[in-house]
Amino acid sequence: GLRQRLLRELLGRGVASFVQDTLTPLSEAVCEAWARGEIGLHEEHVYTEVVQGLLRDVIASLSDPRGQPRVVLTTLPEEQHGLGLLMAAALLSLRGAYCISLGTQTPVQDIVQAARAHNAGVVALSFSIAYPHRRIVPALAELRQRLDPETDLWAGGAGCARAAPPAAGVRLLPTLAATLDALADWRASSTHAAS
Repeated sequence: GLRQRLLRELLGRGVASFVQDTLTPLSEAVCEAWARGEIGLHEEHVYTEVVQGLLRDVIASLSDPRGQPRVVLTTLPEEQHGLGLLMAAALLSLRGAYCISLGTQTPVQDIVQAARAHNAGVVALSFSIAYPHRRIVPALAELRQRLDPETDLWAGGAGCARAAPPAAGVRLLPTLAATLDALADWRASSTHAAS
């Protein structure tokens, strides 16, 4: 029933409005309800699985390997929450980016290797509110140092709202709308014009 209701919303609203105006507040409400003990962990997991399946279908239907930039999306080890990544990937795919999802909990060296192997213009990470905030900036600094200089590094999610200012060369994206702004800026940048 949940999948059918969400699919109707998606078809009625379109991808961008569905992700930003339906899924974002709904996911926050589910997370808050779980935190307050109003729903069980199994119910939160069912919601997440349904939404992830729906978003993966959307991304697959929009995916174009010729799209630019090529964006590698993942989380660092200890970060299990990947719903925000899929929401971002759906919006980026809708706007013509080609998204390569590594899933969650990817070690830094593997992220660097994936970015090189896929000729990524961007690496995008997500940090949930559950990720230890004191580890965000050092992790981003390490990844920024190891990535090729021409690869942009974006970090989003609720966990970033609590993070200290990031290392140079890291862009914090507190909202999905900020992700779309970053995409527009990437395309406008003269350093990426030839990519």
